[in-house]
Amino acid sequence: MTRITWLMSLLIVSAMACGDDSGGTDSGPGTDGGDDDAGEVMLPVAMNGDGADPTDPTGINLDPSTAMPPNMACIDTLSAPVGGAEQAFSIRIQEFRTDDTLEGLCVKFYQDNMPTPGDTCDPGTDLVTDEAGTVPVTGLADGWYAYRVFPKPGPSPSLQIAGSVQINEPAPSEDREVEGNSVSQATLDLIPTVLGFNQEPGTAIVAGTVWDCDEDPLWGTVARVFREDGTEIVEGTRSPDPHFRYFDGDDFPKSDQPFTHTDGIFVVANVPVGADGEFVFIEIWGRLSEASEPEIISCERMPIFADTISIVNMAPRRMDIAACPNLP
Repeated sequence: MTRITWLMSLLIVSAMACGDDSGGTDSGPGTDGGDDDAGEVMLPVAMNGDGADPTDPTGINLDPSTAMPPNMACIDTLSAPVGGAEQAFSIRIQEFRTDDTLEGLCVKFYQDNMPTPGDTCDPGTDLVTDEAGTVPVTGLADGWYAYRVFPKPGPSPSLQIAGSVQINEPAPSEDREVEGNSVSQATLDLIPTVLGFNQEPGTAIVAGTVWDCDEDPLWGTVARVFREDGTEIVEGTRSPDPHFRYFDGDDFPKSDQPFTHTDGIFVVANVPVGADGEFVFIEIWGRLSEASEPEIISCERMPIFADTISIVNMAPRRMDIAACPNLP
């Protein structure tokens, strides 16, 4: 199971334990859209949430008071991997909650790691999963790629595939099978329910984990989402509005959790999106010391599409990142 598949599986653990919060909860990263703060939340100093407590056999420290400072030494020093020679491999597309596979899913593969708004998928000419759920692709060895799974009708929500897109996936350096994700409509319907509100048809979901330079999750950060024109997408008060949610370090979402817990997970749901999709910037804000102000510690340009979940890992800020709205 890949790291991001494990992450997304957490969203489903308590699916039937949370009801609809039709009134919404103002737990997002703020509403003023300014670039001199991290919203209305008073941020603590970010901490390493992984393995900081040697007495914890799970390897995840659930007590931030005993956590260690994260390794953020790689900020502005690394670039996205370019990749080497072309490498053939296959992706096995499986539903991330059940691991089931389906034949006939239409898939777009992006060797350049950049899905394109407005793209369509034609089963007659594009990639289609075989009876084992796999598609053959060619990437650049050790470079990043992206893929998009397009919706497929089915006789029931569990057999109806919704849209999903995943970026920044590392290509193998040998011909082998790697895991990919699809999302059934049943799972997509559950995600907002877990988080305390209803999914609004035609909107997008963005989910991910915040990591330090050692790929350990970060406690104490918040996500902000901006359109390419700099407009901030903010928390609403009604169920159909955008909602930002963080987890509690023990697989559960909490409407009153104001920043990432020791699992580093964030979810933004009900994001309004254009008919053909668009790009947004995901900014992760945090404080790296007691004396420092909140700053952007991670940023990614992410494609979003209607009725689709976009999945991204948020590594420390790269020196080659596209111009995020609040970076100089």
